Amino acid sequence: MSFFESLKAVAAQAVELVQNNPQVVSGIQKIIEDNGGVSGIVQKFKDKGFTEAASSWVGTGDNVNIGAADVMKVLGSDSVKELAGKVGLDSEATANLIGNLLPMVIDKLSPDGKEPSGDLTSQLSSLASLFTK
Repeated sequence: MSFFESLKAVAAQAVELVQNNPQVVSGIQKIIEDNGGVSGIVQKFKDKGFTEAASSWVGTGDNVNIGAADVMKVLGSDSVKELAGKVGLDSEATANLIGNLLPMVIDKLSPDGKEPSGDLTSQLSSLASLFTK
């Protein structure tokens, strides 16, 4: 299986999980809101040494995913455990899911490489519809 096929399979699994478990979307939304919106969470990842990855999410090129350990390092285990409890996964699986979904969400919220302005909640709600169709 090629790298692209593996990536496509992971993305398909993530989307299927989100469709079957809408708490994932609200959890990602809460994480973004609790960290100061798109610019706040991007800055938090940059501050913890993930500048290239975080910049790729806002930029117009390919998104760089981050691993579960990196998610835990940046967001903290309490934040990840809280979402894990809501979605019925262990912390590691939840952190891995966040590492795969957060880049896609930030990318969609920052079209043309610009961070969003305006009402983040409505933007996140409309984004949720992409996962729950």
